[in-house]
Amino acid sequence: MDTAELKSRAKEQLRGKWAIAVGTVLVANIILEVDVGYKVASKLGIEGLSYSLDLIALLLGGVISVGLCRFLLDMATKRREPRFDTLFSSFNIYLKTLGLNILITLAVLAGTLLFIVPGIIVSLMFSQAFYILSEDPSKSITQCINESVNLMSGHKWELFYLNLTFIGWWLLSLVTLGIAALWVAPYQKLTEANFYLYLNNN
Repeated sequence: MDTAELKSRAKEQLRGKWAIAVGTVLVANIILEVDVGYKVASKLGIEGLSYSLDLIALLLGGVISVGLCRFLLDMATKRREPRFDTLFSSFNIYLKTLGLNILITLAVLAGTLLFIVPGIIVSLMFSQAFYILSEDPSKSITQCINESVNLMSGHKWELFYLNLTFIGWWLLSLVTLGIAALWVAPYQKLTEANFYLYLNNN
């Protein structure tokens, strides 16, 4: 796998689509990444709000993740015009997305509690499950998990390295007070979608 090629492909796919990509990924991250809201709520002493944010992420994390995967694959494959509302297109399989999200969250948490490294490994093993479900909603939770584990067999380091190559971009985001993150996030997400397609095609 050529990491530079996957990143170059993502840049090409984003050409002329930056606005829809930035907007969709930003909304998805607001829902999925509760860290910032949690810290703000905690500092303000609004403990109830911080717990509510955790609950929202748990309840909506799966369905939004599947919708985001569909959106990213539409951009990567050009099989459909990427649309913002695709982010919310998986509520017809809500319970399945919820179960998958809870299972992955608990597995990663258990691995992290043992030591940090096992948590990272589990996260990498299950990283393709939402993509798999987004492409075939008829698959069961266990099928998505098992297929992700199979896809990632021998490729965990490749995905880990792929994410490491974005560290420079995220440092730039810090320097720009988070403004650059608006572009870095969809760039990284779309590169990861191309990684999934690479695994699927091989």
